[in-house]
Parts: sequence; structure tokens; C-alpha cells
Amino acid sequence: MASSKQTKGFLFGAIAGGIIGSVTALLFAPKAGKELRHDISEGARRVQEQTVRAAGQVSDTTVRIAKQIGNQATELADTARAAAGAAVSTVKQRRAELAESVEEVTDEVTDTFEEAAEEVFEDAKQLQTIN
Repeated sequence: MASSKQTKGFLFGAIAGGIIGSVTALLFAPKAGKELRHDISEGARRVQEQTVRAAGQVSDTTVRIAKQIGNQATELADTARAAAGAAVSTVKQRRAELAESVEEVTDEVTDTFEEAAEEVFEDAKQLQTIN
């Protein structure tokens, strides 16, 4: 942003300096009126050409910078998209692993509970037969 302001300031300063310098040189030069008017118009034409050339360079630079920014933004978006996809994939994988672990623990607890219940039931049967 500051570079754009500096470029504009330099461009306006160069144009103003060119115009003032040309007019000053022409006005203080000892020439006839017709010759002076021709020199003034020639100087104005040169300043106009320089202005057009400078504007073209500024335009080209602006287009180039805009393309670079666009390309960088696209690359950044692609990188962010890939990172988000990787994160989602990792979360899904972790969720599946946790679900599998929970299922294994649940099965172990169920088996242990069933075994304990059978032992209690058998112990209860033995107690009934004893009594």
C-alpha cells in the first residue's frame, strides 16, 4: 500500500518537475514567439508521451502484482483445503480407532460380567443343594 502511494507521488513529482522545467527553460530562452510556441508544444508533447509511458508501466506493474497476489491466494487456499482435508481424515481415523477400542472394552466387560454371573449362579445352585 505504501509502495503504491510512493509510486504515485514519484510519478506526479516527475510529471510536475518535467512540466515546470520545460516551461522555465522555454520562457528564459532568447527565442522568437513562433519558435517559442513550437518549443512549448514540443515540450508538452514529450511530457504527454512520458506520462503515457509512465502510466503504462504503472498499469503493467499493477497487473503483474495483481496476478501474483491472485496466484498466491489460490496456492494458499489449496494448501488450506489440503490441510483441512488431512485434519478431517485424521479425526475420522481416530474416531474409528476409538470406536473399535470402546467395542473391544465393552466386549471384555460383557464377557467378564457373564462369567461372573455364571459363577454366582453356580455358587447359588451349590448353596441350594447344600441347604
